[in-house]
Amino acid sequence: MEPRNFSSPDATEKSREARLNKLRERRAKAVTSNSDSVLRPISAEVPPRLGRSPESNRSPEPILDNRFSNRSDRRSEGRIQENKVKPLPNRQGFVEARPEQRSDNRTELRPRKKVNGSNRTIPIKSPIKSLGWQVLRLAIAGIGLSVIAGTAISFWQNQQSIAAKNSATEMVAKEEANKSQDIVPLELKTEAAPLLSKVKELAAKEKDLAMQMMVVDLDSGAYVQVGANQPIAAASTIKTPILIAFFQDVDAGKIKLDEQLEMTADVKVGEAGDFQLLPTGTKISALETATQMIVISDNTATNMIIKRLGGLTALNQRFKSWGLNNIVIKNQLPDLEGTNTISTQDMVTLLAMLDKGKLIEPRSRDRFMDIMRRPVTNTLLPKGLGEEARIIHKTGDIGSAVGDAGIVDMPNGKRYAIAVMVKRPDNDQRANELIRQISRTTYDYFLNGGSLPASNSSPANPNAPASQESNDSTNSPTLNNGGSGTSIIENITLPLPNATPNMSPSTSPNSSPSFSNPPEVTRQNP
Repeated sequence: MEPRNFSSPDATEKSREARLNKLRERRAKAVTSNSDSVLRPISAEVPPRLGRSPESNRSPEPILDNRFSNRSDRRSEGRIQENKVKPLPNRQGFVEARPEQRSDNRTELRPRKKVNGSNRTIPIKSPIKSLGWQVLRLAIAGIGLSVIAGTAISFWQNQQSIAAKNSATEMVAKEEANKSQDIVPLELKTEAAPLLSKVKELAAKEKDLAMQMMVVDLDSGAYVQVGANQPIAAASTIKTPILIAFFQDVDAGKIKLDEQLEMTADVKVGEAGDFQLLPTGTKISALETATQMIVISDNTATNMIIKRLGGLTALNQRFKSWGLNNIVIKNQLPDLEGTNTISTQDMVTLLAMLDKGKLIEPRSRDRFMDIMRRPVTNTLLPKGLGEEARIIHKTGDIGSAVGDAGIVDMPNGKRYAIAVMVKRPDNDQRANELIRQISRTTYDYFLNGGSLPASNSSPANPNAPASQESNDSTNSPTLNNGGSGTSIIENITLPLPNATPNMSPSTSPNSSPSFSNPPEVTRQNP
């Protein structure tokens, strides 16, 4: 750069020209890089600067480089067409030309600013689409609220079910506690030695008979037992625990006494009872069915009660819950093969619990006692009792075994539970006589305050000789059991549901059997 020489006017002019040239070069570069539009002057007259000539006050014309002229023209034209030219003022008082207004009246699309160098247009939102979006949002919100509500309800239900299960568990525990309170072990205090000796003496006379028995004084606890814990064929004595289970369900509300039980083909059997003479499908009340199961030892009625109580397995489980492991039902009645079992100890224990008010409610206990007083077969234990004595009992009689179990109420106020079972040769009547003798000896022992009389050869009831049996063939009608032999039944007429009363047996071989009520069937030796 040349040094300024203020002494010479020519030097000053040269310096001014050099500076103007540099200024023009800078302006040319700026124009070439930012010439997006045609520049126009704001004012034609510019006030002159002090100390400068009028030529220098004139704005110099931009110097354009031909290398960039075509590119700048193209960019300028394209941007003008896109209507995106922005005003840009410069230092010399020039501004970019304003773009002309668009002549077309487009309403469908509107321009949008460039985003990341892209140029795109978006459609105007439709009111229908906006409404659809609102509906979609509401639906999503509703689904969310539904999920929350469902979760809350399920949590509440889970809490309620847990509470119900806890309450049910507590109720079951209370019921089990009550049942455990009902199970009372047999109180055995003093063994009655004189009575035991006499019973063994009577049993020893019959070498081929296997006797087991147990008797307990329900007040003093004096007892006698001979093989009492051994299982033996139950015959119809098993109907006593079945009747207790029936009244348990009555107390629990599971069975109504007046509900009608239908006699189906799977429960209809022969041997003892008159229900077998009724047509299949006959309906009889539950109380009448249970009563006939004991009074006339009806096997069909027994099977109907077993079915109503849930079957053999359910009953066996209930007997075990009572602590009676030898009372087992394996087959429906009549169980002529003797597969159903009891033990005299279990039967006495069951009767003792019942006497103490356990297992069933007082009202059901009264009904139980009333039914057990009415069996028509009284040929075993009752034959050894005095006239003023009372007994509730149930007999059992099949070819291989015979027995009786019950509670005796004596005129002196004493009570004892007794069960005697005898295993015998096929239908041997000596077993029946042995049971009567043991009953007579036991009654005399407790009646005399724990001592046996000097002579025990005569029966306690003089009007009932020991040799007399109610199943004597000379005083009883016969019932043909389809080729299985002649069966002897007692000729005691009882009302039968759905049957014609006062129907007498016919002597004609083609007539139907009479409606007499056979309490127990005893098979005779040929």
